[in-house]
Amino acid sequence: MEDILSSKSRVKKIIVSELKEVAEKYDKPRRTEIIYADEETDEVEIEEVPDYPVTLFFTKEGYFKKITPQSLRMSSEQKIKEGDEITQTIESNNNSELLFFTDRCQVYKAKVSDFADTKASVLGDFVASSLEMDKDENAVYMVNTTDYKGYMLFFFENGKVAKVDLNAYATKTNRKKLIKAYCEKFPLVAVRYIREDTEFVLKSTSGRILLLNTGAIAPKTTKDTQGVSVMTQKKNHRLTAVEDYKEGMFQKPARYRTRNLPAAGSTLSSEDEGEQLSLI
Repeated sequence: MEDILSSKSRVKKIIVSELKEVAEKYDKPRRTEIIYADEETDEVEIEEVPDYPVTLFFTKEGYFKKITPQSLRMSSEQKIKEGDEITQTIESNNNSELLFFTDRCQVYKAKVSDFADTKASVLGDFVASSLEMDKDENAVYMVNTTDYKGYMLFFFENGKVAKVDLNAYATKTNRKKLIKAYCEKFPLVAVRYIREDTEFVLKSTSGRILLLNTGAIAPKTTKDTQGVSVMTQKKNHRLTAVEDYKEGMFQKPARYRTRNLPAAGSTLSSEDEGEQLSLI
């Protein structure tokens, strides 16, 4: 052995001999391919998606339609299932993105171009099936965006409201599903997307009304934040409805506004009761 180790040529001959034995014993074709840096690779052609104006419709039961202006002019009467109703109508374009928030605290992402143009005379796409959602999971709210600017608002039964930067849902990869899209600890009453701060009308089972300016709530980047207390609830009462505030909705809107949060809100005045205010 010392004689072998002292001779480089003998060591090399033994190595060559042993490698030949291995090659003969395991004589099988290579299973992997060696790719060298100087080899040219074919460029993947990215299909250009045509951009054009569309109108998006989303229903309470989770149906989605994408209709061109031309088709909408030909027939504007929308076909929907019995008992269903259109909850969102958005003017958009074919190259924008969609976020569908579900009743399982998840959000599914898609492109408007993923859906085929359709007509008002059809039911449209059932989003839960189209995006392969979990069993018994349903889409409850749709967001359309091109820049992920603005805020998501989540209103909970206990009177808390979470305000989340929409950018928190932007991903660098083509992830189609995000878990923990909002807080799952409290029952959800409503979801809203806003580009900038605005006012909402909150109604409790106690009969009280609160006019909330979202500028009073600091935004968070954590998607499943619990939010902040906005409308205090008496024992056995809860937040039941949220509606966009419109000028003229109340005779004296200052009655329902507050400088500090949380607040209990106020009961309807006799003048506003006469207007037969209804919140759904």
